[in-house]
Amino acid sequence: MKKLIMLLFVAVLPFVVVGQSKKKKELAGWTATNYEVECMGTGMDGTQLLKVWGYGKKPDEAIIQAKRNAVHAVVFKGIYAGKPGCMKNPLVTEPNAQQKHSEYFDSFFTEGGKYLQFISLSGEGVQDRVKVGKQYKVAIMVSVSHAALRKELEAAGIVKSLGGGF
Repeated sequence: MKKLIMLLFVAVLPFVVVGQSKKKKELAGWTATNYEVECMGTGMDGTQLLKVWGYGKKPDEAIIQAKRNAVHAVVFKGIYAGKPGCMKNPLVTEPNAQQKHSEYFDSFFTEGGKYLQFISLSGEGVQDRVKVGKQYKVAIMVSVSHAALRKELEAAGIVKSLGGGF
């Protein structure tokens, strides 16, 4: 009986661990399958206008995810699609920086986190809304303050100052 219980425990444990890490990644929302960002233009004040998509079980969850995706794209991925003008290169170019500074970024991207200080909704809110299976795919227009975001990351010691190399 003990062997049977131990065998079941050993067989189920990997699925529990994988399930938890998958859930954490879903909450973070930066999987290759649901990450779409498009440049719509730039502002004189160091802002980028982005059309960004997010997924969620409800439209409101998808909007929250889209906001996170917009800031995440500027910080880690860069903006390559859409109209010219947006900064194509990401602010953070150091490999594995998100893992290296995970404590900072986990806090930064939490629900109601600091990332919200660097974005504002632009236009009429939701641009597109499509039901995909059991989820909603929602597109919104967001203005991201690229310059202020860079200053924040410099202050946190994640990005080197532009004038710091001379």
